[in-house]
Amino acid sequence: MSEAPEGYLPTDHSSPYMDLIGRLYEKGDGEDYRLGMRVEPHHTNRIGACHGAVLAALADVHLLRLIALTRTPRLTLVTVHLGLDYLSPAPLGAWIEGRGRVDRMGRQLCYSSGVITADGKPALRGSGVFQIVPDAKLKT
Repeated sequence: MSEAPEGYLPTDHSSPYMDLIGRLYEKGDGEDYRLGMRVEPHHTNRIGACHGAVLAALADVHLLRLIALTRTPRLTLVTVHLGLDYLSPAPLGAWIEGRGRVDRMGRQLCYSSGVITADGKPALRGSGVFQIVPDAKLKT
């Protein structure tokens, strides 16, 4: 089984936390932007499905990037609120990917929503509120 479906490339903008979870792949832009990964054994819970925390992390990053990529240079954002509905399990080996849209852009807060699918079947529905971080760096 290949790591990613055709057309996906390894992302060049991950984070230390997401690197711990595993390699992310992306394709498309705008509302066609997709972020995905393969469910591997270390992603599973005791029943052999993708752990909900992995799905939540993928949703958070995907929903944020939908907004961040609307500007050049990319916007820097932090999550203010993340609402999730788990719909069905994502089994070991499944390709999970986020699809979504930007719902609203404000001066300080932005909103997006979408779905994480597992081999094309909806596994999680999510919506997020993200705050734009002005040119300041968060690292201290």
